[in-house]
Amino acid sequence: MRLDSSQSISTAILLVLTSFVSVQAQNVHVELGKRSTAIPQVCESIVPAQIEGQVDVPALMKEANCKGSGDVLVEFTYVMTLAKREKNKKGQVREEQSVYEVYIPTLRSGTRARGVLLLTSHNGVAVPAEDLDRERLRAGERLEKAEDKIERDAMSHPARVVESAAGMLPLGTYPRTGINRDAFGIRRGGVTLDVRTFLRTCELTPVGHEQVNGRDTLVLSFKPRPDAQFSPNEKYIAQLLGTIWIDARDRIVMRLAGWPAGATETNSSNSTATHSADSTSTGGRPPAVYLEMKLLAEGTWLPWMSRINGADYPKLFDNVSYDSTITYSEYKRFNTETMGVQLETPKAP
Repeated sequence: MRLDSSQSISTAILLVLTSFVSVQAQNVHVELGKRSTAIPQVCESIVPAQIEGQVDVPALMKEANCKGSGDVLVEFTYVMTLAKREKNKKGQVREEQSVYEVYIPTLRSGTRARGVLLLTSHNGVAVPAEDLDRERLRAGERLEKAEDKIERDAMSHPARVVESAAGMLPLGTYPRTGINRDAFGIRRGGVTLDVRTFLRTCELTPVGHEQVNGRDTLVLSFKPRPDAQFSPNEKYIAQLLGTIWIDARDRIVMRLAGWPAGATETNSSNSTATHSADSTSTGGRPPAVYLEMKLLAEGTWLPWMSRINGADYPKLFDNVSYDSTITYSEYKRFNTETMGVQLETPKAP
């Protein structure tokens, strides 16, 4: 098994089920799955929404949901940085940061697997080179085992022939970020941030256009629908107001920021002030949730940052009172079947 960072382009880049990053105490994992069809169910029968003049908001929400529901992330290796900020009862702040390299097994259609995370630094202290070499070797072994299992499962369960559906192809992968708290197997709380839930459960109102990174972007305010139903980890959305930015050309959500109602004003006059996870707005408060996507040179949209801020809003989320930020960087498309960066057995000292 090789960890390959070659730049070859795979033809099967639009096939995944979901991306899920879960922070459970020290247990951090990334799960990915691969669809059996190129067009996800949420993209079937979707047509481009009208955005010139009066925006067709319901159609735009469906299109934006589709555009970020692809499996593009499964074809990449990347660096994931997890930052945690926590306040004690005296208001003192404690911060920590961990950096991981993330590798995904080669997936067949209709399969799921957990990615391999390799810790490279903690709180600014790099893992010693010798230890990192040894862990990279172990990471390669874990990838081999995962791929062997996928291969065995594929042989025992032949791929089901699925008729191709008409619809729209996704252009990227929205992250689904979760924090779960439990003790002795009993759920003690948690929170999930998924932009697709906002698109399904909120009312969106167009407030204008902005140029973001040189691209025309539709700006829409959001508020939860009174009749919306939420999972236990997403009930906080019922208390939020905020802003969603949708790329006018690709019709994908490229940014989302939300605050508890009353903590800030969310209208066109202050939308420019919410262009980063640390920005303040009229209420002088950072967002409670924040998501931003990044457009790669090849035209693919992948996660750049997601934030769940329980430190500044300790009563908003279900028993999650710290600030957790995940940033994604150094995306490299890989192909495990071609020559590239190979993990070798460390030499004896």
